[in-house]
Amino acid sequence: MADKTDGMYAGDGAWRKWFEICSVDGCPAKEAGALREQIEAMLLSRLARYGIGKDAAGGEDPIAFFDSYFMLKGSREKPKPLKAYFAHRIKAEGLAMRDFICGTLFGAASGRVKDIVVEWISLIKGWKPRTVRGDDGRRKFVWEGAGDADLSALEAPEEIDAATLLDVAPVRDALRKALETVAGKISVEKQKVALLLYVTAQDVPVTNPAVLEGLQTAKSRAYVLRDKAVAALRKELAQSGWMENPLSGRILLEVCEAEMPADVREELERGE
Repeated sequence: MADKTDGMYAGDGAWRKWFEICSVDGCPAKEAGALREQIEAMLLSRLARYGIGKDAAGGEDPIAFFDSYFMLKGSREKPKPLKAYFAHRIKAEGLAMRDFICGTLFGAASGRVKDIVVEWISLIKGWKPRTVRGDDGRRKFVWEGAGDADLSALEAPEEIDAATLLDVAPVRDALRKALETVAGKISVEKQKVALLLYVTAQDVPVTNPAVLEGLQTAKSRAYVLRDKAVAALRKELAQSGWMENPLSGRILLEVCEAEMPADVREELERGE
């Protein structure tokens, strides 16, 4: 059974047009229609997951907000528009467009769509997203100004989630093996390779103090190790055929998160 995200995929051609042109509606009619259908479905699905119905958006067009987010929002490392940053990553890292869109952008567990909708809710409701430390010492997400609004759905399972529809065990096992192979090829411990790939996928600077501590290396060496790890992984996945699987990106992220040093993961989660 196919992932629902993948099933509504607008197509490589439509997304390439979107990266070339400033807006969905600026694309040719056929591509614009396919893009609008996919983007609107994903944003409204995530909005509903946060306990907010479509009516709450009023006259706000999710497509307009989506486009403006990518034109105005910069990456964590570079101030240029996020669309340009992601276009560079797709080309430089040889990412399959389908994998990027269904994984990095709209992935159920860690897609950028979550950040987009959080900002959209902030615009619609006037609430401010905050991360606070709970009684258990861990940080959690809350809305400042939401009052008694019931946002328990914030942590509910995502409806569009390929992992609930498919047997992902073979994919996970293959990606664990790929991680071990990459570690052997570049002569770096598996935990460190997992850390390098995890922070790369999450747009966390490799120069983050927690990352450098986990790698036990200097900044200049960290960049070299990251480039080696990414290149070796890309080659390994291309040879094995897993690069073509839309699930590979998100499951690899889960594998890396599990394999990376636990103390570094906790440090990154705390945002310290």
